[in-house]
Amino acid sequence: MKKWFFLSAITLVIAGFSRISIYHTDPADIKTAINKSLPLLQKSSYTFLVNAGGCHSCHGQGIGGVAFALAKEKGFAIQDSILQQALDSMNNNWTQRRHYLEQNVDPAAILISGGYDLWSFAANHKPANKTTDQLTKNLLQRQRSNGGWVVPNPRPPIEYYPFSGTAMAVKGLQHYLPALLKKEWPQRMAKAVDWMMKTPAVTNEEKIFQLLGLTWAGADKNFIQQQAALLIAAQHEDGGWSQLASLPSDAYATGQALYALQQSGMLKTEAPVYQKGVAYLLRTQYPDGSWNVQTRSFPVVPYVDSGFPHGDNEFISAAGSTWATMALLLASP
Repeated sequence: MKKWFFLSAITLVIAGFSRISIYHTDPADIKTAINKSLPLLQKSSYTFLVNAGGCHSCHGQGIGGVAFALAKEKGFAIQDSILQQALDSMNNNWTQRRHYLEQNVDPAAILISGGYDLWSFAANHKPANKTTDQLTKNLLQRQRSNGGWVVPNPRPPIEYYPFSGTAMAVKGLQHYLPALLKKEWPQRMAKAVDWMMKTPAVTNEEKIFQLLGLTWAGADKNFIQQQAALLIAAQHEDGGWSQLASLPSDAYATGQALYALQQSGMLKTEAPVYQKGVAYLLRTQYPDGSWNVQTRSFPVVPYVDSGFPHGDNEFISAAGSTWATMALLLASP
């Protein structure tokens, strides 16, 4: 009975969206927007690493590496030296901090930064090495008895939600877990899937990583479809999504939603919902190629200027612009 209820709900959502105006964004406009954002993202990645003195970031190099890999697959120009610099910064960071991995003294950075880094490594087909072996061993032992991973750092939206940590742990461990530990992975992943299916996803970030995590894990497609329908229903009239129900649409939430829906296989890029989201992103992009996203975090780490626009909103705007770019890349021919 529950199954038919959800299937009916999905049918209603699809029927509702079939009545909206049909959006056909111009592929040339999408290409122009991407060609404005990619150089800015690459430049800010380089500048951040220069100014940070070897440190790297989730918003710059982690998710940036995923976007750059996707851009290369789509035929867009990426400076190999900048991409390699980003990948090297991630690998060198963990190599130099192996004592953290061994002693578990930096849980927040290890879970989120490590999760994004492993995702970026996988997207760029980076082979496993001793560093990825140690990082994945550390992540594996952080899994809680309920199957999820906890993010003990109050920096929403990137470093805050257990769904983010759990989904990226699943992604990274699937790709890089050492052979000696692989036999225990099916049981571990089953627990992670169970946690992601039983835990309510409330905010946009939670919904996105629930979808991505379950998709990466190859979980039940009916459940993924149900959750995708709920995310589609949260699209605002302006075409965007918001991080919280109380906030307006922004590029971070919109780019994430479009990317997750497409990657889950539950929304094609030519669908009206996707095209409406693309139209929102094209309409709200700044002439310099960026999107401005308002920060929700209080600063708790030293500030590093990456040269990205928007002042105090620099870091989340860089992340939002990266997600927006990935959503547009998926929609590009």
